[in-house]
Amino acid sequence: MERIPGDRNMKITVYAPPFVSHDSLDEDGSMELEEGACLREVYRHLKVPPPLRPVLVCMVNYERVRRSTPLKDGDVVSFLTPLAGG
Repeated sequence: MERIPGDRNMKITVYAPPFVSHDSLDEDGSMELEEGACLREVYRHLKVPPPLRPVLVCMVNYERVRRSTPLKDGDVVSFLTPLAGG
């Protein structure tokens, strides 16, 4: 995607879990957000179910972060889900 000078959007790559909405992602797994958006906006666009939010481990650029973390153009957001066995 070509950047237009003065464009107030940023593009991030999202490796989303299968149980969320992928409607906000393009064919490359990227999402456009307003400049200055935080990780909470990604959760909102993906429609992460509220009961799962506390147990999802989210990383930005492969470092664990909080949902209040601000994002930058080109960031990579990924999720890990805890596994349980018995």
